Amino acid sequence: MRAALLLVVMAGLSACGGGSGGAANGGASQTAATTTSTPGAFATVAAGTTHLMVANETVLVQAGAVISGPDGSTITVNGQSNTVNVVAGTKVTVPATATGAATNQVVARAASQVALAVSEAIAGGGRIGGGETPLDGSGSQARFGGIYQLVADKAGNLFASDRNGIRQITPYGAVTTLSSTPSAAFGGLALDAAGNFYGTGAGDDTIYRRTPDGVVKPWFTGWNGGVAPQASVQLAVDGAGNVYLSDYLGKRILKFSAAGVRSVLAGGGPGDGNDGVGAQAAFHGPSALAFDASGALLVNDSDAVRRVLPDGTVKTVAHIPKRIIPSDGSIAVDAAGNAYVAGDSDLRQVKPDGTVIVRQLMGGLPYTMTLVFGSDGRLYAGTGWAAPVQLLKIEL
Repeated sequence: MRAALLLVVMAGLSACGGGSGGAANGGASQTAATTTSTPGAFATVAAGTTHLMVANETVLVQAGAVISGPDGSTITVNGQSNTVNVVAGTKVTVPATATGAATNQVVARAASQVALAVSEAIAGGGRIGGGETPLDGSGSQARFGGIYQLVADKAGNLFASDRNGIRQITPYGAVTTLSSTPSAAFGGLALDAAGNFYGTGAGDDTIYRRTPDGVVKPWFTGWNGGVAPQASVQLAVDGAGNVYLSDYLGKRILKFSAAGVRSVLAGGGPGDGNDGVGAQAAFHGPSALAFDASGALLVNDSDAVRRVLPDGTVKTVAHIPKRIIPSDGSIAVDAAGNAYVAGDSDLRQVKPDGTVIVRQLMGGLPYTMTLVFGSDGRLYAGTGWAAPVQLLKIEL
């Protein structure tokens, strides 16, 4: 059984851009902080000084600045025009040898807020860890072998990629298995506006498509160069029929046009968690992904929520605690652009401005594998592993 992490209510350091983790002294030997003002802009931390951040403050720093959080974490900011989200009490140290323009922003946000949410199981159950024989039925009489990704249609139905195929769950909790020829045992799952399902194969690097008549055929073969991925991947599809894949081990987001042309939207570049454009950006390990109303792709990147624009520009929105198994990360986005991700023991709401709200579920939160917003505007979660495999409806 997977252990649960302790609840963390304060965000740590999050490098948005050329920041990279590394050893640093955090400014422990520096004297009291001093800053110089830049007319018409934020204050600039002068070279050779240390500044202590207060809530809702932004300062500018040069490349080489060392950011030391109150939790002991450190990063060094590299390059220009990056943003680093921190909490109050963080030390910002700029070496005396620093040169160049102070174009990197360090932003101190208020500590994470804590709120309550209520969950209701609407389908599934059984023994902890899943692995049961899938069974159609209503409510707690239904059984799932193991939900991996949830998607929703406009009619209010949810669909889950399960070990024996695609399972449809009505708003009232009735579960049926969609007829597919051949069987559609997928990992990642996406649904386009025309009713086509896209799924990743279990044990190969093929994306399959199930058409509304139930016929399943390979849609794109060899997205990983002919090598079966060693970690699960998730999918998303936009209004134009482009399919997106989160390549956890390759640390990148792949795009497949409606015509089946593959490209790298973002990631795979040097560094670890660096912001940038296209292949110059780097991810820690992207797991789940979902679109917001503006067409931006929100990505759960192991220990951060990243926003990817249609041109491949990557920006870090906020830092989140890393899960025990990061590749199990989930994400869903509501109509207002708020992203929701599940930790090992809580739910995090990440607002577009980077503010994080920790939502504790009454009665606890089972280990969540996937999240999705239904057409009713409610948040749904698929659970498993260290919990019975169920579909939960969450009232925020």
